[in-house]
Amino acid sequence: MNTSNENIAAIDIGSNSFHIIVVQINPETQSFKVLDRLRETVRLGTFHEPKIKKELSQEDMKRGFETLKRFKKLAEGHHVTEIFASATSAVREASNGREWLLKIRSELGIDAHVISGVEEARLIYLGVLSATELQGRKIGIVDIGGGSTEIIIGDEQFIYHLSSTKVGAVRLTEKDLKDETDLPQKIEFMENHIEGLLSTKIQQIKEIGGFDFLVGTSGTIQTIANIDYRMHNFTDSDNSPTLNQYRITYDSVCSIIDKMMTTPKEKRADSFDISKNRAEIILAGAITLKVVMKNLNTTEIFYCDRALREGLIIDKLLQKGIIKDRLQYQQTIRQRSVIELASKYHFLKDHALHVKKLSSRIFDQTKGLLHSYGDKEKELMEAAAILHDIGSLVTHNDHHKHSYYLIRHSGLLGFNDEEVELIANIARYHRQSNPKDNHPNFQNLPREHKKMVKELSSFLRIAEGLDKGHKCAINDIEIIVNLNQKKLRCKLKSNFENYDCALEKWSATGKSKEFKKEFGVDIDFMLDKKKKSPANLHVCQ
Repeated sequence: MNTSNENIAAIDIGSNSFHIIVVQINPETQSFKVLDRLRETVRLGTFHEPKIKKELSQEDMKRGFETLKRFKKLAEGHHVTEIFASATSAVREASNGREWLLKIRSELGIDAHVISGVEEARLIYLGVLSATELQGRKIGIVDIGGGSTEIIIGDEQFIYHLSSTKVGAVRLTEKDLKDETDLPQKIEFMENHIEGLLSTKIQQIKEIGGFDFLVGTSGTIQTIANIDYRMHNFTDSDNSPTLNQYRITYDSVCSIIDKMMTTPKEKRADSFDISKNRAEIILAGAITLKVVMKNLNTTEIFYCDRALREGLIIDKLLQKGIIKDRLQYQQTIRQRSVIELASKYHFLKDHALHVKKLSSRIFDQTKGLLHSYGDKEKELMEAAAILHDIGSLVTHNDHHKHSYYLIRHSGLLGFNDEEVELIANIARYHRQSNPKDNHPNFQNLPREHKKMVKELSSFLRIAEGLDKGHKCAINDIEIIVNLNQKKLRCKLKSNFENYDCALEKWSATGKSKEFKKEFGVDIDFMLDKKKKSPANLHVCQ
């Protein structure tokens, strides 16, 4: 573990606003100190236009890019070693969102990626947990953003429910409240609409036994907390204290909505002492909170000043191995998420783990000779190895295509959207057709990712061939590379005495064509006839 302090910055590229937090890590105390933070309203994209393709406009992208340039300068002033960012609903839904993030990565050097809705929810959970003592209680968390609402149920170690619903303050405002004529009828319609979208999630939460107390995060709930405090304490925004853990009742939310309905939209900023940008969308946000609280059957919610951006910091500390004790369970979230997804679709565990082992052996023994990938790429390949056959639950024919779809759309936790796409593609090409530019799942990948998919899936193909009979016949492999002759020898060590591994050699040879094409070397498979003691044998159970 790195024992020296370092400064890092995390950016939340939200649908309504961008946030940056700059922190100093203290490995000794497993904590961080906030050095600086900044928020800017950007309002990316629109959610209401009936387009076939949702796109970020040139104006949206320019405005967002300029904001991120300012954020980068702020971070560099603190001499950060890393700047990373996660983009949520608006970028996630835009057809050109990933292309825009590529520009940010290449021109600004900010490690920006799209995250799924459930991954967004998990990171919010980490942010809240970093500032909340649960003392054995189960917490409910609500985050109402510009484009989506996340609901999480968990405790110190386990997450019982994660969901993300396309209900957000900007989205609902654009859809239903651009014009506030016939406002009571519109609000009644909105409440029914929100309730319908949330009904399945609410039922799931009830089935797991609910929660002990409810916490709310982000701008909508912070604004409602501020309005409620000022209404009861007769102060203005300049004299409002930090309201972390401030209690808001359901009746107060209803009262605030009633007052907003009787205040013309153009006067809400002054009347409620809030920014003009927030005033434009706060009614929709408050209505969403009311519906959530009503359906969760709770009379109060506590505001928490930590959310996604702090969750990004905590997740980074977990990845670095700096936080160990209280959030130990979350350190293995990526591995657990892969196994849980595989189990959900009844994977053949012995076969999947054996293919993972063999593909990893190929990866390790050719590293520095045929490729220069590191631990990150190896982890993606290993995840693909575990998940490569899950599409068989749909049908064996074309199951590699079904595996791609299930991986891509099942919300793997701990991975960003780009990583999920890579895992899905590597798994997709473990059999049948090689990657082709006319394949929709492959054609839009960046050039370096196409290369990675081709090369890592070729390892997976060979490993799959080496377990053709699904009986873990190959205990291990030893690879000898002769680059001068452009040849590679792969010695197979059998698990079974007097077994010639002919089936596995034949299958692996047939599946090595892509490997030969990508790396320009021939590969021969041969049985290692050295005797092994029974203690060295491993047979799949």
